[in-house]
Amino acid sequence: MREKPSEIRLELPPQIASRDLVAVSVQALNARGVSKTVTDGADYAVEPPTLGSVNQVGLFKCERSGDGQIRVSIAGVSRSIAAHCRLVARIEAPSLGRVELADGPFKPKLRVLDQAGVELQDVDVSFFSQNSGVVYPKDGQLVPKSVGNATLVARAGQTSAQFTVDIVRKVVVEALPIDQNKRLYFSLEPAKYELQVVLPSPHQVSMEWRGAPFCSASSSGLSHVSVCGLRAKGGGVAFDNPAYLKDGSKTPSVEGVTLYEVP
Repeated sequence: MREKPSEIRLELPPQIASRDLVAVSVQALNARGVSKTVTDGADYAVEPPTLGSVNQVGLFKCERSGDGQIRVSIAGVSRSIAAHCRLVARIEAPSLGRVELADGPFKPKLRVLDQAGVELQDVDVSFFSQNSGVVYPKDGQLVPKSVGNATLVARAGQTSAQFTVDIVRKVVVEALPIDQNKRLYFSLEPAKYELQVVLPSPHQVSMEWRGAPFCSASSSGLSHVSVCGLRAKGGGVAFDNPAYLKDGSKTPSVEGVTLYEVP
C-alpha cells in the first residue's frame, strides 16, 4: 500500500498548443518533507472530461481548446493543477510592409486560430528571423536592426507561418536652396532612397538625382514619389521647393517632404 503523502506538488506547462502528450510532473512529500517523483500508483482525472485525457502514468493529451483542471490523488490526498489547452490549427501572418527603423521593437499583428476558425487570443507565439541582420526576435517582439528585407516565421505549437517585413530608415538632412531658392537639394551618402513630396494642391514636380541621372523624373498631382539607388559619393537629389510651388515664396520649405533609406 502506497504511503500517504503529506503534500502533493504538481507541474504542467502553462499552455499546451498541440495534441502531443505532456507529462504531469507529480512530487509527493512524506511527513519528513522528503520529496519523491511519482510515476505510478496515482489516480488522475480531467475536469471537464471533454478537455482532454490523462493516462495511468500521467501523460495528458488535449482534445480541444479550453481551460480546466487535472486532479491527482494519492492514497486519499488530492491536488489539482490548471490545464490550458490552445490547439493551434492555423496562423494568419500577413506581410507587415514597411516598418521604420527608429520606431524600435514591435509586435506583429497576426491571428492564431483553432480548427473551428475561432481566434485564440492568449497563445504564446515565438518568432524566427531568416535575416537576423535586418530584424531579430527578442522577448516576444521583433527588433529592427538595419535597413533591409526580412523573412520571418511565426510558430505556435506545431503550426507555423511565414511573413515578410521591410525595414526602412527616415533620413533627415539639411535642405540646401539652389536655383535662386526655387529648388532644394539633399546631399546623400551611397544607398537606396525614396523621396516623397506631398503638396496641398496639384503641381508639376521634378526630381533630379545627382550621380544617377537615369533615376530623374517628373510628375504632376498632389503626391510625388521617386526611388533611386546612389552608388557613388557626392550624390544627392534636387527637387522643386514646395513653398515656391505653393505661392511663389522663396523660403526653403520641406513641408510635405519625406526621405527614406529603403531596401
